[in-house]
Amino acid sequence: MKIFLLLLMLSPLSIITYGQLTKDTWLIGGTGSSYTYTDNTSYQSGSYTSKYTSVDISASVGYFVMDKLAGGLRPTFSSYKGSTSGGGSTNSYRLAIGPFVRYYFLNEEKRFNLLADICYQAGINDWKDGYPAKGKYNTFYLQAGAEFFFNSSVGLEFLIGYKSQIASIDNSPSGYDRNVEGLQTSIGFQFHLAK
Repeated sequence: MKIFLLLLMLSPLSIITYGQLTKDTWLIGGTGSSYTYTDNTSYQSGSYTSKYTSVDISASVGYFVMDKLAGGLRPTFSSYKGSTSGGGSTNSYRLAIGPFVRYYFLNEEKRFNLLADICYQAGINDWKDGYPAKGKYNTFYLQAGAEFFFNSSVGLEFLIGYKSQIASIDNSPSGYDRNVEGLQTSIGFQFHLAK
């Protein structure tokens, strides 16, 4: 009887869970990321160094066009706060949207899966500091990581990868242009929904 009770208690731990990575499955989810970086900004009249902290919140809506391969759209909201070498501070908000493609490497019977994710986004800047301005920016990133499945529909992902951004200010007389490259980590949930 004791063995039966022990097996009964352990049985939920032995249930195999996996994500739906098959063709015609929807992928809906979101991630959050935070990173701190230093960048160098150049104008025609000079340059300065800034330290920034950024918080990004992204959503993804995708579709598996074939087994283990999904594509779709990803909107992102970003908040930047920073300080410059001259003692100034900056506060910026960004909205962007763009296509993404992701590929899962392992079979769907696994409790976790390895994946690669690539995305390009175009968006707008909105500075709210001593020099309020609007502008444009482009972001490219390539990330890889793992997704751990709670059941066949819900997974928790951890990603790390390269991120590059180019930002500009509309009608800037000084030719503002800012390039940021670096490492980004993110965590989020994905929902795999079959038709």
